Amino acid sequence: MMLHRRIGLLGSLALAGCATAPRLDTPPASPADASPPGFAVGIRTDSMDRDFLVEQLPKTTRAIKAMSDGSVDVLALSGGGAGGAYGAGILVGLTNAKQRPVFEIVTGVSTGALIAPFAFLGPEWDGKLTEAYRGEATDKLLVSRGFGMLFGSSVFEGGPLQELVERFVTDELIGAVAKEAATGRVLLVATTNLDREETVIWNMGTIAQEGGDRARELFRDVLVASSSVPGVFPPVMIDVEKDGVKYQEMHVDGGASTPFFIAPDIALILGEPPESLRGAHIYVIVNGPASSPARTTLNNPVDVASRSFTAVMNHMTRTALVQADVFAKRGEMTFAFTTIPAAVAYAGPLAFDQVSMRETFDYGMRCATRGLAWVNTEQAIARAQIAGNEIAPFETAGCPKLEVAE
Repeated sequence: MMLHRRIGLLGSLALAGCATAPRLDTPPASPADASPPGFAVGIRTDSMDRDFLVEQLPKTTRAIKAMSDGSVDVLALSGGGAGGAYGAGILVGLTNAKQRPVFEIVTGVSTGALIAPFAFLGPEWDGKLTEAYRGEATDKLLVSRGFGMLFGSSVFEGGPLQELVERFVTDELIGAVAKEAATGRVLLVATTNLDREETVIWNMGTIAQEGGDRARELFRDVLVASSSVPGVFPPVMIDVEKDGVKYQEMHVDGGASTPFFIAPDIALILGEPPESLRGAHIYVIVNGPASSPARTTLNNPVDVASRSFTAVMNHMTRTALVQADVFAKRGEMTFAFTTIPAAVAYAGPLAFDQVSMRETFDYGMRCATRGLAWVNTEQAIARAQIAGNEIAPFETAGCPKLEVAE
């Protein structure tokens, strides 16, 4: 999960370890040219793969439009660690309000990757989504490695995260994802290939359609990798083959290279969306704040490093939101998003305890149930003007602050 705040120093300490585990070399090619054993090359793509944009994406979106009600609804879920409880609550609240579209395309990064299969499968899976994100399941997620972090790649044990994913990635879930993928709907998850320092986009529906233990294991590994913040959780090694030769790739949190995505990076660079996406409705759930209230920074290295890291992540998220807005306008699409407002008492991305997770989940659920989840860029700017010039638009881009009793 992309833990935006107060992990920069932890990551630096973990990466300073003096021992490394042996591994195979990475393939001397892009992900398009290598694939996990037994899987077709087409289960994933490099975010800069122009051939995928020109040849494969238009075919996919045409198929989606043909099987849907004529419109395409796209949901992108960001990282944010424990802030994922907000996004999970938003989805359940949309169900309560009977305002939840059938999302033909769902994409996820980091904690958003863990939410994505439930968002893809729809309201029938809200019970599992609530179980995963309302607190109890994550209460013991952070288990320190103690002095072991000096000789490894992470501050926390990777076992609890893998066990959490194993608990929910069941044969039933894999079968349900495969069934929906067969109708033309698309579920995508991003990881970061550290060997290439690039985003890799995995087609989780295609993986699920392979069936069996092998499909479930790769599905699980991709979700764990997308959620493994560098230095906080261990990286995930994924075996691949190219021309009969075995290699390994090191994959980590998708949020290390992108806060969220609605299309491969190459689509944003080229600027023109596929014709088949014109008129689509794009929704983005940011599982955390996109700005921070002003406060005096303590003159010590921990606070300086922490606030600098937070600033980087906030600006990455805001830049991505602006890019998504521009991309949508060029394609005559609608664009709406939600973030945790900066004014809300949010415990932070490492607050996986039951109380904090429950409060964040319930806040998002109440917000969406009352029809207050979404805002567009113009509305965010207007709110900021009403609040005063000292307030940035993204500080008021989420739900209004709701009291617990409401």
